[in-house]
Amino acid sequence: MLSHGWFRDGDFKGLASIWHRSSPDQADAEILLPSSATSKDFADRMVDAVISMSIFEVRSPITVLKEVMGYFSDLVRIRVFHDDVDAGTIPINDGVLLNIRARDLMASAVMSTAFKRRHFMGKRSPEVKAYIDSLRLGQTEVGSYIVNIIAPTGPIQSDQKSFEDVPLSNIVTSNLASGLEALTLAVDKFSTIGDLTVFDAAVASGASSNMCDALIGLSGAEKKRGFEISITPSHCHQTISRIKKYRFDCETIAKIADASAYYKDNYVLPARTIIGSIKRLDRPLNDEAGTITVTTMIGDTEKHVSIQVGPDEYMHAVNAHKQKTAIQCTGDLHVSARSSKLLNPSGFRVLSNGEFPF
Repeated sequence: MLSHGWFRDGDFKGLASIWHRSSPDQADAEILLPSSATSKDFADRMVDAVISMSIFEVRSPITVLKEVMGYFSDLVRIRVFHDDVDAGTIPINDGVLLNIRARDLMASAVMSTAFKRRHFMGKRSPEVKAYIDSLRLGQTEVGSYIVNIIAPTGPIQSDQKSFEDVPLSNIVTSNLASGLEALTLAVDKFSTIGDLTVFDAAVASGASSNMCDALIGLSGAEKKRGFEISITPSHCHQTISRIKKYRFDCETIAKIADASAYYKDNYVLPARTIIGSIKRLDRPLNDEAGTITVTTMIGDTEKHVSIQVGPDEYMHAVNAHKQKTAIQCTGDLHVSARSSKLLNPSGFRVLSNGEFPF
């Protein structure tokens, strides 16, 4: 409304807001916009407002209605682009998957609103389910294949005192935008330096493996389609809301898949040199080679990394363990939730006490 010259000019008994617009060609217009979509006469008052606006602006009532509803709802718009969706259709299986992953994307945003985690597991809380149940699918549009998710600003409320009177919908969509923005920046850094730890910072902004998996699903079962996500907050705060857009191509999706695995502690850091103390020695009976377990730091997390070594390295490791000195070794570090292994190890050596960095 603000973008078409309407301005808020007061309130009517706390039930509606008063809006005016002037024109050099005709008399000034005034409309009353209901303050809440939950009011009993909301539908009737909306019809009156839409008719008045469409007549004054000489625009179709349907077009005006979409814009006025934006006053009460946040809009998340997902546009898929690929040669096979240019006609506005999509294979049915991918269409179903698209809607499921769109819902999962919103679920990831509401879960990370209150708690920031790399990976959310288990059943969704009643609060998350209530928010998801409040969402609506809007009418599809012409232009590739588009899904519109409408998040009404009421009546869902949060028990968090820090949210105060701000509608939960606004907080969730803001968190969604923050997470997508952080993921986009992390992907750019990862493309440059190839270090998965750049995705750590995105968690504090709302990113998670759940968000990553939802984004991957939006590209289709074969991960061949790109897509654009547009987020338009409701206009309740009397300012023209800035539409935020995030574009994901197939190359970006591949990197987001790496981020998802990283968040789930199932990833490989290639050509990684680890330094640490030996926690455990294990060698089968009548076998000269063995496995050592090294305590080391991966980012900010302590990990126990197992390394298979030959006879000579194993004897050096035994001595290092006795003398409580550190060792160094290079390889491809495979980290999972339950274990960490250094694959293709090379350059094993025992460090002197002066070289131990911890």
